[in-house]
Amino acid sequence: MKQVLTDMQSRARRYYLTGLLLLFAAATLWSLNGALIKLVYRDGAGPHPVVIAFYRSFFAGLVLLPLAKGKFHSLRSTAGSRSHFGINPAATCCVVFFTLMTVSFVVANTKTEAANAIILQYTSTFWVFGLSPWFLKESPRSSDKRILALAIVGIGIIFLGNAATDLVGLVIALGSGLFFALLTLMIRRMRHADSAAVTVFNNLGSALLIFPFLFWFGGLSVSPREGVLLVIMGIVQFGIPYYLYSLGLVRVPAYQAALIITIEPVLVPLWTFLAVGEQVPVWTAVGGSFILVALVIFVWRARRGT
Repeated sequence: MKQVLTDMQSRARRYYLTGLLLLFAAATLWSLNGALIKLVYRDGAGPHPVVIAFYRSFFAGLVLLPLAKGKFHSLRSTAGSRSHFGINPAATCCVVFFTLMTVSFVVANTKTEAANAIILQYTSTFWVFGLSPWFLKESPRSSDKRILALAIVGIGIIFLGNAATDLVGLVIALGSGLFFALLTLMIRRMRHADSAAVTVFNNLGSALLIFPFLFWFGGLSVSPREGVLLVIMGIVQFGIPYYLYSLGLVRVPAYQAALIITIEPVLVPLWTFLAVGEQVPVWTAVGGSFILVALVIFVWRARRGT
């Protein structure tokens, strides 16, 4: 009996650590977003941000569609909470929050520096920690709260050091953080649904919601160069990592996932500098070091835990 329990604990630990790796991989691929958006929309020229958001979601959903084949039934709600179309209400909320998050984030990247846009999106961590006990009945451990506090100090340093930017862009970026938090909570609530189905439903559902508005913002026309970048953005930077993120959230509590992926705002300025020469502010480097230290401590504690 003791051996059986030991084997179960070992499998549970591997399952959890796999979730951590999936979340790290997702955050790393996500961090390419600022560089790719800046390459598509350079010096105020290029497709409208809403058009970029449409193509990004469309290509992401399209490439992952084969993985979700025959699995969309997992999105159906249980008896008694079924919507008119047989879809879990949480899945419908996911699409709405996903759309609001992606559009607001792309718009923010065109109105302020990529570092500022991604850092302010990560105010989502505050919302996830605050709302997890209410939405998901998952209460953060006191040790996780202390590690989060260190990461928040880093985010605060980066924000205060780069506050002299476009106010509209900052407000929109803050909005993307709220929508990202709500999306995280909804995905975690749907953890029993198939991850591929959730990801494809979010992306294609988002593209469908955005489509009627495209013709107010220049239509679907893009140059060949922009088209190639949008395909890369949709598949490599957007679709695959969201699938990995969904898989990770099945294995890891939402408030811990929100902490792990704070590595993204550390990497975004680096890729953006390499791609378009956008300078990494000194305060971004200082604050990023706090975030990295918090992540190292968290992973070390996770490896020692059960």
